[in-house]
Amino acid sequence: MADKPLRILVINTGSTSTKLAQFEDTRRVVQTDLTVPMEKLKEKNKAIEQLQDRIESVREHLAGQGKSIRDFDIVSARGGPMPPCEGGAYLVNELMLDVLRYAPLSQHESALSCMIGYELTRGTQIPTIVYDGINSDEFKEEAKWTGVAGIRFLSRGHVLNSRQVGHVAARDMGKQYRDCRFIIAHFGGSFSVSSHEFGRITDMYNAFNGPMSPQRAGMVPTTDVVELCFSGRYNSAAQVERLLNKESGLMGYLGTQDGREAMSRYEKGEEAAVKAIRQMAYQSAKAIGGLAAGMNGKVDAILYTGGLAHSREFTDLVTERVSFIAPVKSYPGEFEMEALAAGAVRVMRGEEKAKEYTALPKQFADRESFYAYVNRCREESGE
Repeated sequence: MADKPLRILVINTGSTSTKLAQFEDTRRVVQTDLTVPMEKLKEKNKAIEQLQDRIESVREHLAGQGKSIRDFDIVSARGGPMPPCEGGAYLVNELMLDVLRYAPLSQHESALSCMIGYELTRGTQIPTIVYDGINSDEFKEEAKWTGVAGIRFLSRGHVLNSRQVGHVAARDMGKQYRDCRFIIAHFGGSFSVSSHEFGRITDMYNAFNGPMSPQRAGMVPTTDVVELCFSGRYNSAAQVERLLNKESGLMGYLGTQDGREAMSRYEKGEEAAVKAIRQMAYQSAKAIGGLAAGMNGKVDAILYTGGLAHSREFTDLVTERVSFIAPVKSYPGEFEMEALAAGAVRVMRGEEKAKEYTALPKQFADRESFYAYVNRCREESGE
């Protein structure tokens, strides 16, 4: 196998699209973004409800390219909202799928990546892995504390892309990632801002406690959220979660989740867009400043990435508030696909061992109690 390039299918499901890429080793051959129609998103309260639609769109796309899953040596998928566990590669197994289906940490479309890969490779010997999932936990102890005993902050964010950007930026500086201290802001469909200290992601603001973003509310006053939950306007936790994670941020203020459209309206001077974009930049700068304080001000560089990092108009609004901390560099777009392919190559070449997934949600003491819950869910849903 070492004599020929590995054929890798990379799957990365996000809030509005399914990204597919075919790699030969770490060389991207082709990439396609399969956009999920807005009307489909509005019909679904939970990410899992999108699964069959997304599987079919991937199958149809591969068939249209004259490909089948047997044309690949491995599938490398984005990791979903699983319980915190060590970073790196994990073979997708039934436990992982059940955790993501019945007890995910949040309703996030990243959960669908490994489900799609597992379904495509069912009945074959082709492995499906996840790599550097969104809950890869390397936080320092201080970063985990909240003000409520029993509730802790979790490492949930754009781990894969942010770490890859850290590697690229370090190389550009003539250094190794493990020797650098960065603050990396991912400006995409959702935002996360993370501190990277000597090869570890030690703290993070994310979609739940950080700045607002195109779809997500970010940090909001807890008392107002409690009142909202008991106002009678919402009948379930899923509806409230949808409001906070799908219908807030720019979507709530401007009626669009498209950052490019919002920036176009900002540049034209539309009052509502100007206010919303400036506030989003202000909150992002506050997150960067907070992490800098947690690093004692010892920051080698502040790095921007994600789709909105293409917009100088937006990033300049952030930079004018944070440039006193450290030099600012921009790496627009996403590097997740390259990171997933590189992880798959290391696994297939024997440079890294894919681990067995064993983590359970914290509310379950053991597998027996978890699967008792899963079976009840299956019975209630008629599966």
